[in-house]
Amino acid sequence: MATDNQHVRYVLLAEFDIDKGASLKYQYPNETGTDEHVLSELMLPDGAHLRAEDWTIFCLNQTIPDLDKEQDIVANNNSKNNKDGEEKPLLYVLNLVRTKHDATARRGAHVKAMAICTRHQFLHIYKPVLLLAMEKYFENPCAEVLESLYKAVNSMDLSRMPNFSWHERQILRTSDDKSMFEEMFMEDPDKVISPTSTTGSDSMRWGGGGGASGSGEDCEDDESSRLRRGTFIDLASGREVLPSLGKDRRFFETKIEYEGIKLPIRVPLTVNDEEVGDFSLINLIRTFSPPAPQPGSPNPHHPHLDSAGPYTHPIMLLLNALLTQKRIIFLGYGHPSGEVANYVLAACALGSGCGTVLRGFTERAFPYTNLTSVDDLLKCPGFIAGVTNPTYEEHTAWWDVLCNIDTGKITVSKDIELTCPGGIHHSPYPFSSSIDSGNNNMSSNNNNNNNNNSSSSSSGSGSGADGNQQQQQQPFASLSSLGRSSTVNSLSNRVDDKAKERDVDAEFMNDVMAAVQGHYGEAHVRAKFQEYVGRFVRLAAVYEEEVYHQTKIVWPHDAEADPTGLLGRGFVFPDGMSRQKELAVYANRIEGWRQTISYRYYQKGFAWWIQNSTLSNVDVYRQVSKLKTLRNIPENEVIAILEALLQNIISDRAMIEFLSFLPQYQGGLSPLGLCLFHSSATVRRYTVELFSRLARNPTGHKFIQGMSRYQKITYERLVHEVA
Repeated sequence: MATDNQHVRYVLLAEFDIDKGASLKYQYPNETGTDEHVLSELMLPDGAHLRAEDWTIFCLNQTIPDLDKEQDIVANNNSKNNKDGEEKPLLYVLNLVRTKHDATARRGAHVKAMAICTRHQFLHIYKPVLLLAMEKYFENPCAEVLESLYKAVNSMDLSRMPNFSWHERQILRTSDDKSMFEEMFMEDPDKVISPTSTTGSDSMRWGGGGGASGSGEDCEDDESSRLRRGTFIDLASGREVLPSLGKDRRFFETKIEYEGIKLPIRVPLTVNDEEVGDFSLINLIRTFSPPAPQPGSPNPHHPHLDSAGPYTHPIMLLLNALLTQKRIIFLGYGHPSGEVANYVLAACALGSGCGTVLRGFTERAFPYTNLTSVDDLLKCPGFIAGVTNPTYEEHTAWWDVLCNIDTGKITVSKDIELTCPGGIHHSPYPFSSSIDSGNNNMSSNNNNNNNNNSSSSSSGSGSGADGNQQQQQQPFASLSSLGRSSTVNSLSNRVDDKAKERDVDAEFMNDVMAAVQGHYGEAHVRAKFQEYVGRFVRLAAVYEEEVYHQTKIVWPHDAEADPTGLLGRGFVFPDGMSRQKELAVYANRIEGWRQTISYRYYQKGFAWWIQNSTLSNVDVYRQVSKLKTLRNIPENEVIAILEALLQNIISDRAMIEFLSFLPQYQGGLSPLGLCLFHSSATVRRYTVELFSRLARNPTGHKFIQGMSRYQKITYERLVHEVA
């Protein structure tokens, strides 16, 4: 993004005429290629004249996803660099609607809308300049105002903005340390270095085009300037170091100069692909969470949605609908269209694990749409749309799940079907043989939940019967219901009463609600859903291996790197009963997810991940999970874990990738820090060696400093002992 100077592709102006209705007056610098009537209707939403101002977000150049086509999503961790050829890029549109009352006007007011079309997901940074441009247009309604705005926003300088890798971005977004990656913002490594640097260049990483310009103005930042800002001396090297000056390095500070006014801009650097705008996930949760004494409203049973029975928490029902690609509508009758759009964007982040785990949601999102676009909407599989027209609520065949912002109620359509999302019917094995073999493989350990057992087994049996009768017409329904009923029923007969008392999803939502009510920040709440969705896809890999005996979404096992088999691969369960319970609880949702667009994207993205990973020989997530969840790990297994990490974590890039699996809000290096107290001298020595290696990296040094005081003191003592 730092090398693309064309931040905004188009600037649009629409206005309402009492004779013509909504009309598009200007498109600058050229036409977008989208139907003008559609654009004007989107820019002037229903009820816009009832409020002085409204913000709307919608998308241009959306295409209907086609899973039968092999799509090139290699390196799609940065989707902005994708498809620069013949296909038009997906553009996000930030639209401002302004109503100014005027007694001389025919309707007593002038209603105009101005929009900018950009590829940047952080389009909310353009709100201040769009406000100024709109005011300017009301004073002087001409195309020159749009031209001036276009030139101003595209003159914004992002050349020195760091170009973070995916792993660096994950570290930054889960860290409370505002100075994380400070070294990537420095402009002269010869004068100002990181306290943990050992070489002048190896530990410095730069964004594209981020070097110093070498102009005379830069040279004015000399000795006196740095002394005025404040410096300190690093006692280890004796060299002068510039402090972070209190800047939050999760943002890049720049400016837009419009009509002589310099507007300060803070560009967020931790935005993932599926995060668009400045939505609030906390607001979504609060709106659709019932009061504590009330369990929520019952909905028609659907194996993909009601994971905890008829009173599944509404947010979990919404998350399940997103994962299994249901058609979702957010209805906000009488609400500003911008408010409705933010709920849609929050839902996209919810289902994708905040863009960290899955993708393919924003390309099916319609943050704001109206009745004129309903035909195009219904062509899109698994759309996520925001509307303000109550007519949508009456047409239950148009949607599968409706979220009413006014009432805070989530409703499942009575017309919802069990057909496969996207129309794909895929099963690598005959239903009975595949599921039976899966049952035999999974029957060694068992666990389940009482609510899931009673509701799923009874409804699952009925669904299974229907599926047998309609096997040719609805193969997906047959697979889902048969798989769920036979798998769950075989497992539920072997669970003990203590295990039945636990509901994984209910525990998760209790944890989320406690964080929301405890006024935790937006980043903390997003991290919880990121972890949940990541856990879901790893469980799906285990499920596929059990039921289908093959999977493309699990870390490959290297027999040469792990000759003893102690490291293993895949998800870590505390015990066999937990494994059986988890697979039974998630079976329906996994089957639903396996038929979606996001699943196909994840398969291909995972293959690219493995190909480009510096730690492809070791499943880091599994090893860290062992240290977090398992008790009494054998000494030889702990040694094998540390040896594997020491053999693979050598370069700075490998260190960053490794640290991205240890988010600081979960304790950072604490799981490994426990090895400092191990009874084995070999384990302690290996841990000290690993930590010492990490400490030579600026980011690793901050992780070391983030450990608990007790662990840091122990580490320092062991370093001296080893020395």
